[in-house]
Amino acid sequence: MPGDRPPFFMSSSSKDVIVYFNGTFMERLNGAHARMDSFLRFLLRHFERVIVYSFRNHPTCPWTDELVQRFAAEYPRARLILEERTAGLVAMTRLKNTLAMFLPSWARQIIKISLPGAAPAYASLMKEHPGAVLIINYVDGLTQLNGVLNREFVVETHDIKFINYRFQAHKPATDIRTISKFRSEIALLSTAQAVIAISPTEKHFFGMLVDGAKVLYIPEFNQEARVEEAETEDTEDFLYDLVFVGSDNILNVDGLIGFLQEHGAWLEKYRIAVCGKVCQQPDVIQVMSHYPNVSLLGFVDDIDQIYRRSQAAVSPVVGTGLKIKIVDALAKGKPVFASESSLAGLPSGYEGCVFPIQRRVVSRILDHEENRRAAAQASRAYFAALGQRGDHEELLRLLRGLNNPPRSRPRRRPRELVGS
Repeated sequence: MPGDRPPFFMSSSSKDVIVYFNGTFMERLNGAHARMDSFLRFLLRHFERVIVYSFRNHPTCPWTDELVQRFAAEYPRARLILEERTAGLVAMTRLKNTLAMFLPSWARQIIKISLPGAAPAYASLMKEHPGAVLIINYVDGLTQLNGVLNREFVVETHDIKFINYRFQAHKPATDIRTISKFRSEIALLSTAQAVIAISPTEKHFFGMLVDGAKVLYIPEFNQEARVEEAETEDTEDFLYDLVFVGSDNILNVDGLIGFLQEHGAWLEKYRIAVCGKVCQQPDVIQVMSHYPNVSLLGFVDDIDQIYRRSQAAVSPVVGTGLKIKIVDALAKGKPVFASESSLAGLPSGYEGCVFPIQRRVVSRILDHEENRRAAAQASRAYFAALGQRGDHEELLRLLRGLNNPPRSRPRRRPRELVGS
């Protein structure tokens, strides 16, 4: 059962781990939610006590009573601590973000700023677990928390924030706000003991710029990743040739629309399924009305069924990080056609299962059954190896050593008394 004790539980660390994630991740609405689920299960396999701290009233992903109950069922050994993020905390976050932009050299002092009495559950948690290691999801968490005081911590970055901002806002890299966000992000990450990067590109980027923090690369937390076994497939069972799964993130909206506008003419022969909250966006609905071969399926509870009925997946988005939509498709044995940004986030060895979005390449895979089957087999093999890549053991060693009180060394007896 998910969240149960690992087979060698006695070897698990007794260190307390506190994980901060803003809002719920239980509905798996995007890649960040899937990443958090994977990370939490990883921690539960290796630590006896794991506590998740979160704000209940997230504007788009709030914790409901039903989701709290689901958390308890899926992670029975984890403890969930929730409280409201007040208007005062929001204002404090804005102040700290502004200070970090203009005074990046003061980042260590900035993250200590707190609003007295604003987050009593967080204060109690920090007081009750003085030796616990703190793991913060996203660099934003450093300014959202009500002060990070005298404690070593790790940041799970998920992506490069300022680059995603410039893509979403359609700003040039030289835009002053983009540059300010870059200064802030690097300064804040430099206050951590370690940062976790999701892709090789980001590991190199952070490694060159983040001072003081160890940069760890973990593309997938599940080291025993389950690969869906190959089934005897009949091409007549496929309802779709391509499937795109995306949240309502503007990068998914722009990527999907751009994909069809650029390639729509030759894509007419292929049946395309679009899943997720991206289907609810007015721009998507309007543009897709011109493409009768595209089906907007909305949020799908059983996405595995859609993957099983699709030949391949597509990831036409820009941005940083490892695209979880690619990982999910590969786990199902589905080859992927991806944008340059999506390809850049992958570790090497993907050439047999993740391909550029080009007409001749798509035709070579989808229009020739032997090629599709070979790509499906390569997809499973690549996904199976993905969990074995990365700095998992180094992360565990670091987490087990953070915030440990210094060992008291026995006082040496005076030399002249030794042996007396």
